[in-house]
Amino acid sequence: MVGRDRLDAVVVRVTLSPGQALAAGVWDRDTGEERTCRVWFCERADASPDRLPLLEAGVILRLRETLHRRDDTAAQLCPCRRSRIAGQRPTRVEGEWRGERRELSAVLTTTHREHTVSGVLARKGPLHRLFTAAQRSFLDECADCPVDIDALTVLGPVAVRRWPRLAWSAAELNVERWQATALAGGSLDFVELSRRVDRQGAEIAQLALESALRRRGIDPREDDGAGTDIRHVLAFLARGRRAPRQS
Repeated sequence: MVGRDRLDAVVVRVTLSPGQALAAGVWDRDTGEERTCRVWFCERADASPDRLPLLEAGVILRLRETLHRRDDTAAQLCPCRRSRIAGQRPTRVEGEWRGERRELSAVLTTTHREHTVSGVLARKGPLHRLFTAAQRSFLDECADCPVDIDALTVLGPVAVRRWPRLAWSAAELNVERWQATALAGGSLDFVELSRRVDRQGAEIAQLALESALRRRGIDPREDDGAGTDIRHVLAFLARGRRAPRQS
């Protein structure tokens, strides 16, 4: 249940270009276990780079396949209001901190057998097969807009390489590199560093991460063309790279 004060963690995020990540020394060490993923997102059929109706209503629906691991899907509300999620049972309630922007996120995830996601997409099957009744109920009761899952369009995939426990600058980071190429030209390529910490130490963790980057000549508040959040990803995908599916 979501109580008035529930907050499982704060996730501090910084987005870099690959060049910045290299300059910061993110790759100059034993990177540990690498996980290779493909990620898709669901949006309304009328989505465009300038108009992403679900995202603008704070709804993020993600599909993910990870090599040699179970698939998973996530129904996320970000930003969300505590008044809307009271009494619900999301998997995580977290603060999402990126620079000066601080938002509350609630996400309900579920796992599937390997290749379930790509199988449903290849057969153009109904998308509700990828989201449980609990996830659909979560969206019906808590989202700020109606979500007809089977009427949505799938955007993607994006190739993601993940290093979940990368030791860097005396901290353990989750490092992800996101890459995609549009059919009409253009590419998406950025690196995200994140730390999941307790709320009590979140300001210190954010300052430590940003300060460590600055000492290496990287200003974490400068975009450098890398993109700063999920809007950048969805706008890129909506510009011309969609999964082969008709709504």
